[in-house]
Amino acid sequence: MPENKNKKIVVGSGENEKEFILQHPGIKWCMDHDYNCRDRNGNIKSSDFVQGILDHVVIKPKGFKINDFESMEEVNQFQEEVQKFL
Repeated sequence: MPENKNKKIVVGSGENEKEFILQHPGIKWCMDHDYNCRDRNGNIKSSDFVQGILDHVVIKPKGFKINDFESMEEVNQFQEEVQKFL
């Protein structure tokens, strides 16, 4: 597990900038989440993956949903930053 269990990330820019505080959920959760978010062909189901992160890794803001992002670019940026942290 990372030394620092929390990390602040910022996605978007300008008025649409969003700040998230992440808390590492542990290696087992990460492995299970990755497995549970794949279809029968092994492809990642992005919406399930991102919403799981929002529900279980983001500690601030609470209750943030995928549709609260302004664009797919923000979702992709969020996903990249989270994967660096995990």
